[in-house]
Amino acid sequence: MYSLTNPASSYSVEDCEFPIDYDAAMEMRERIFLARTKAGLTQDELAAAVGKTRGAVSQWESGEVRPRHSTLLAIANATKRTITWLESGIGEKQTGLKVVGEVAAGIWREGTVEYVPFGVPVAPHPDYPVEAQRLYQVRGNSVNKSVADGEYVHCVAVESGAIFPENGDLVVVTRTKHGTTEYTAKRYVIEDGKKILRPESTDSAHQEDIEINGDDDTVIQIVDVVVAKWKPFRRPKS
Repeated sequence: MYSLTNPASSYSVEDCEFPIDYDAAMEMRERIFLARTKAGLTQDELAAAVGKTRGAVSQWESGEVRPRHSTLLAIANATKRTITWLESGIGEKQTGLKVVGEVAAGIWREGTVEYVPFGVPVAPHPDYPVEAQRLYQVRGNSVNKSVADGEYVHCVAVESGAIFPENGDLVVVTRTKHGTTEYTAKRYVIEDGKKILRPESTDSAHQEDIEINGDDDTVIQIVDVVVAKWKPFRRPKS
């Protein structure tokens, strides 16, 4: 795995760049389709089994509508799949870390917006407690000097006490104001006694340094230190 911290990582890139043959790479709509077809059910039959309409099943499989948790439980029962597999694509016997959110500069979300975590087959970093480790998926180009859109940052939570940000670290930062929160990744830099969050982007829209003390309206907090990144890739079709 490619290290983004100052010390040399004990991982290699090959350690965690897995080919995408696993169901976690699918979107939920694809897993619902796969579950239904593997169970030998038509859309009408699945709709009848879960008390919904065929149109609703079509919307789930197109990704237009995400089923409620209670409906997913019914789909799991009807197709003989586990709710864990439907939600995350990870089987009960598989291990890995969870993706707990997205980092995307400029995207402010209300606190009531819920992100559904899902698992990916990424091995924990041996230098930190497993329970303190998690991943975020990068959206957009606000950190594209280090991590591209769609790739994942492998992090250790600061609140765990297992790690603390040091000069030069890439960190995940929350900025909260007026009930909304932005998750983003920045380079933590100490210059002239000031603690600065510096963009890692080639985009002109993301070039302004942020002082970590924030202002009267914005609360800034470093929540994770990035220790590696993970990039899944697809095997060529034979």
